[in-house]
Amino acid sequence: MKVLVIQSELGVLRGGGENFTRNLFEAFAARGHNVWATFIADPRGQYPIALPPSFRALPLAGCWSRKLGQDVLSTMAAWMPKHTPLRAQWDRVQTAICWRTVRWHDRRFTRRVELEFRGRWKEFDAVYVHASAVLASRIAAHCPTMLRLPGPVSSDFGSVLKSIPVVCANGDALNKIREFVGDHARELPIGLDGALFKPGTTQIRQQLGWADKEWVIGYVGRLAHIKGIDLLAGAFLKLRRVLPEARLLVIGSGEEEGKLRTCLKQEIAQGIARFEADVPHAALPDWYRAMDLFVMPSRYENYSNAVLEALACGVPFLASGIGGNRTLAEARGGQLFEAGSEDALTQALESLAGSRDEVRQRGLVGGAEVRDQYSWSASAKRLEAMLEQACAIVARKAACAS
Repeated sequence: MKVLVIQSELGVLRGGGENFTRNLFEAFAARGHNVWATFIADPRGQYPIALPPSFRALPLAGCWSRKLGQDVLSTMAAWMPKHTPLRAQWDRVQTAICWRTVRWHDRRFTRRVELEFRGRWKEFDAVYVHASAVLASRIAAHCPTMLRLPGPVSSDFGSVLKSIPVVCANGDALNKIREFVGDHARELPIGLDGALFKPGTTQIRQQLGWADKEWVIGYVGRLAHIKGIDLLAGAFLKLRRVLPEARLLVIGSGEEEGKLRTCLKQEIAQGIARFEADVPHAALPDWYRAMDLFVMPSRYENYSNAVLEALACGVPFLASGIGGNRTLAEARGGQLFEAGSEDALTQALESLAGSRDEVRQRGLVGGAEVRDQYSWSASAKRLEAMLEQACAIVARKAACAS
């Protein structure tokens, strides 16, 4: 099968959605299929993160920015006192600008894809679209199309989703979408490389100058407001008052990085907090293993790749009680706290710090369960069946029309 993958951020970010697509289609290609991928690139057609060798790249060159200026706005916000009318108004303005630039980027990407592939859709057996329901519905008029939604959409999109042969999601997104399209939305589960993400030794602590007695709290993901990384920074500062041996390890980049570095300026200078902006996916297990506790403080989370990977490495987790985090907590490897509450996060951290041996054992038990339950090969097999279904649906409609 010859499949075109359309995802604007592919080759640009090291986010969960990008890693999901890379890992899923690597396993899909290993089943004997051909994968083409189109995505944004710089004006020279280059991109900072290489695609898997099994992908045939079709970069869309240009000047792209999904969240134009957000890093500057976030850095400026860091100098404003919290819980003041000025800060609240600034946050509202920043959020409004963010949503508008994201929407503008998505519309521009949709127009560019339609222009580039006009008259070429028949070159592919099927098309897989990440996130954009509107783009998927337009492509569906030309060839078998499958849409993956990484998060829920409004019920206003009900008719759009039903015009697409196959719509898939997982976690909280799947539950919410099924409320208005029913079984038309199907599950495409997340996978896991159990041979890569597993308990083991690491030299990261020694490289950072952190001793075994110190308690390392870690985070992996985009540094964005929706991820609640600001809550973790605030809670860490409070925790340090009662637990001086606490350390913070943050892996990722994003528009909130400037604000976070300002907030933790002193801790970074003292080597108490550490930021790593660009860790290759294959190197992540060593960094997870350096952590005593993984924290996912999201204001919303569909189903976290990072939590799953950390747990597979035997690292227990603390996550906000929202979305897919609740499902992962059922694996007995984690604990939940009230979403959006810095105080609740602080209290949970203090509680877990007081029972480290029990928490560590919980992570090992939960890790064994997820390594047994998740695999990319199983997800790729499921993907194959869905794409075949999309092709069959389009073939039946063509036969009826003739």
